Parts: sequence; structure tokens; C-alpha cells
Amino acid sequence: MTGYVDADGVKLAVDVVGEGDPVSVVAHGLTGTRQQLAIFAPYIPGTKILFDFRGHGDSDRPPAGQYTMDHFASDVDAVAREYGATAVIGASLGGGAALRLLMRDPHRFEKLVVLLPARLELDDPDSARARERILEIASILERHELADAAERLLAIEEADHAFGGLAGTRDVRREAVLAMNSDGIPHAIRGSIDDPPVRDYDALRRITARTLVVGQGNDHVHAASVARDLAEMLPNGELLLYDTPQDLLAAIPEVVAKVSALLRAA
Repeated sequence: MTGYVDADGVKLAVDVVGEGDPVSVVAHGLTGTRQQLAIFAPYIPGTKILFDFRGHGDSDRPPAGQYTMDHFASDVDAVAREYGATAVIGASLGGGAALRLLMRDPHRFEKLVVLLPARLELDDPDSARARERILEIASILERHELADAAERLLAIEEADHAFGGLAGTRDVRREAVLAMNSDGIPHAIRGSIDDPPVRDYDALRRITARTLVVGQGNDHVHAASVARDLAEMLPNGELLLYDTPQDLLAAIPEVVAKVSALLRAA
């Protein structure tokens, strides 16, 4: 049953899966919904709190100007406080928001999983290309009806993995696109595109959470170099890196096992 958590006046849609400890917030990627990682939740120990970020899925769509990385970090914080979470599993935007929160309070969580971390720098070629593609997503959603936009967005995703995290057949991926919040997502893209999660590397190095970073190659948005750098800078970081998105998809059982082991560890 869907519930809601208040994040400074913004209602965030929440689903609870499982029971017991640990309690983990599960935070999806930009353009996604709480269903993005729901298929894996039953295989991960403890209580999982899946939620939709502001402007996504069934959550409120505040006006433009309320979609910076700090706002998304506050969404993670609000959900975690409501349920007493000690861990976060975040994909792309979700991982970045958790990192931003941890840079405010390095001891905020005991465990962290960052799936497909996005850029740490704005001035490298991959970041510039990724920025262009992601802004194109916002523009398409603003100019086209969702059914038409879906075909255009799938073409971008297939060419450049521009909104990574979609998996399965084309029909399954198309349904994921059709579930996008076409009103809120352009605001979310434009509000966060030039606000990288990590601006203070010293603060990053003070984070104490035991962290698993999962990355992949051949992805302009979630470059393998970002995953490597992040795992190296985090004091308790461990890297799990795959050559291609297809390799990562094939290794999902291994990833789930590694995440479960991290969450169970004392």
C-alpha cells in the first residue's frame, strides 16, 4: 500500500517492502520511479523503503526552482528519518542525492550502495555529451505527447544509455518511459543538470559509511571513470565494475548478493 512522507511541504510517494533490520531507503534515478528497483527489493534483506523523488512518479510536482541536488538530498533525508533508515541504495540521481546528504553529515548512514554514479566533474567530454542528451529528454517531454515522446526517448536511450537504469525488452522499457512524470521531470532535469552531486572532495573523504559502488563501461552518463574515482575517494568504498551495460545486466544476481552481504555485515 502506498503511503506518503512530507519533505518540506512536498508529498513523496512511498512503498515499504519486507520487514526487520536493516532499514534501507531505495532511491531511483533521474526520470525514473520507485518501481525502477522494486524488482530487486524482495531479494535484499530487511525493510526497504522505495519512494518517488519530487517531480517523479506519484510524488508532488513543486514549481521550478525546487529541484536542485540539495532538494533531492532532502527528499532522501525526509524518507530516512520517517522510517529510521540506516542505509541507502541509490541509482544514479538517488546515489548522488545520498552522497550530497552524507557530505552534510558524514556519519548519517552506516551503509551506502551507489548504482551507476553520475559525473563528478562538469568539464570532461563525456559529461558534456551526457548533459546535451539529458537536456534533450527534457525538451522532448515538453514538446511532445508522452506516447510520441516515448519513441523518441527510447531512440536516445538505445544510442547513448542517456537515462540508464532501464532494462528488459523494448516493450518493457517503453512502459517505463510511459510511466514518467512528464510535467515534473523537465523541472528535475533542468534543476539538477548543472548541480553535480559532489563539489567538495574533502567532504566526500570524510564519509564513514561502508559503501559499494557499482559501475559500468560504455555509458556516457555513468562513466566507468566516475565509479572508479568515487570508490577510491570514499574511505570505506568498494568497487564492482562491469565492462558494458549488458555485462551488468547479466551479473544482476552477483550485484544483489554483494548488496545483501554489505547490508548484513556487522
